[in-house]
Amino acid sequence: MMRHKAVNGWALFSIVVVPMCSAALLAMTAVDLSSSLGISSMIQFSVRLAVPWLFIAFCASSLVAIFPGEYSRWVLRNRRMFGLCFAAGMAWQLFFIVWLVVGHFDYYMEEAYDYLSLLEQVPGYVLLIAMTITSFRFGRSKLSPKQWKILHTGGIYFIWFVVWTTYWFELFYYDDIQFIDYLYYWAGFTAWALRMAAWTLKRMRQPAI
Repeated sequence: MMRHKAVNGWALFSIVVVPMCSAALLAMTAVDLSSSLGISSMIQFSVRLAVPWLFIAFCASSLVAIFPGEYSRWVLRNRRMFGLCFAAGMAWQLFFIVWLVVGHFDYYMEEAYDYLSLLEQVPGYVLLIAMTITSFRFGRSKLSPKQWKILHTGGIYFIWFVVWTTYWFELFYYDDIQFIDYLYYWAGFTAWALRMAAWTLKRMRQPAI
């Protein structure tokens, strides 16, 4: 069943992204997009749509190492698609950020702008765009296999760190905590823990010299 074309590849991408885009469009009708607060709420909403697919892509190879089976192999087989689903969700966020900056620049500078966050977010977007382009054959052909691996391994760790620490700060430094903040914090931590556990298993299985 997990090998059926309806739940793999671009079909899987469509299953995720079409509802994601529909949810974003529907949410836009429920907020005042002429106000800075309405646009800010869409920035937060679009991130929440995207985050789960990052965490799934982040721990895909680890799931196979720890829980070998058809489901974990399906996740690994579609890791690129899950990464592209995350990129699609973040494209919505970038769209609303640009909307906020262009339409409400004073509000952005006074209320939304954070220099330290910008130091993380700008490199994160640059890496995400580079990883998205090189997920396709025409982009991957521009890099050597070693360069591609460095970009995608280093990039996904950096993006995971940026996203996860966002929820860490939300829980430990802000008062308007919501259930989804706890959910994404622990989901991100679990994804990292799975990678560490898989790395430990790999080291244990290596023959002693």
